Amino acid sequence: MPRPLVGIGHSFGGTILANLALMHPRLLTSIVFLDPVIVLTAPPMGFGSDPTGPVNWCLYRDDVWPNRAAADAAHRKTSKRWDPRCLDLMAQFGFRDLPTALHPDLGDNADTSNPPVTLTTTKYHEVLGQLRENFNSRTPDGKIQIDRATHADADPQLATLPVYKPEPALTWHKLPALRPSGLFLLGEYSYLPLDQVREGIKHCGQGVGGSGGKEKVKEITIPKRGHFFPFENVGETADYCASWLDEVMHNYAESERAWKEKRQKLTKRDHLVLSEEWRRVLKPPSARPARKNKI
Repeated sequence: MPRPLVGIGHSFGGTILANLALMHPRLLTSIVFLDPVIVLTAPPMGFGSDPTGPVNWCLYRDDVWPNRAAADAAHRKTSKRWDPRCLDLMAQFGFRDLPTALHPDLGDNADTSNPPVTLTTTKYHEVLGQLRENFNSRTPDGKIQIDRATHADADPQLATLPVYKPEPALTWHKLPALRPSGLFLLGEYSYLPLDQVREGIKHCGQGVGGSGGKEKVKEITIPKRGHFFPFENVGETADYCASWLDEVMHNYAESERAWKEKRQKLTKRDHLVLSEEWRRVLKPPSARPARKNKI
């Protein structure tokens, strides 16, 4: 693959890219995180006195409309801040015509030339992309139980919740080992606990195998915008990304130049043997005393 490779991910997309980089540290040169779900605690889901959150809306949202125009109108009503270009792309790719496996019936009054539509990604897949069920997390007498065969990734301290998502907290703890440089763009009004996100950013890349942090990690907050700012402030988001990538490309070109310059000075034999520096550092073994024959 041609290098450099840069990952740009929004929400869980940022979490996924971080884990890709943790599995393959030198694959990505840099990552742009757009309000990434890399946190320690679960978002609000309506448990106890907590308010409901985005996942509740996903599960209970409408997912069938009389036609594409009706679906587009409904989405525009709930996403008034979105850039018109994003709304147009959603209308084009975010819906699919019926029939589908989930909705096999068109209905008696359906117009086959302008058929009903549903979500391209079903709302059930969208919910499962955000949460795993752990409905049997307690025994009948109230004790916490974790089935290691199916839920080994569940945090025992959070097993009181009937649903969970393991990756955000696991990724948060691994951020110090992140090798690529990282730009974190956050929405000021994001539903995510930004104090936790920022604490993770503070330690990003500063562990063993990491980028070194500091100049390699940057945080920018988009004022008066929430989790979906990439679809609302498209130009501003793109400007920040472009500025970061300009810096990334400059650093990449310089490191490649230095590497090639160093390699060009080596002879063919230099590629086959270790340098004399190895012999200076690793002393020759001491002579062993002759073994005495046993009588």
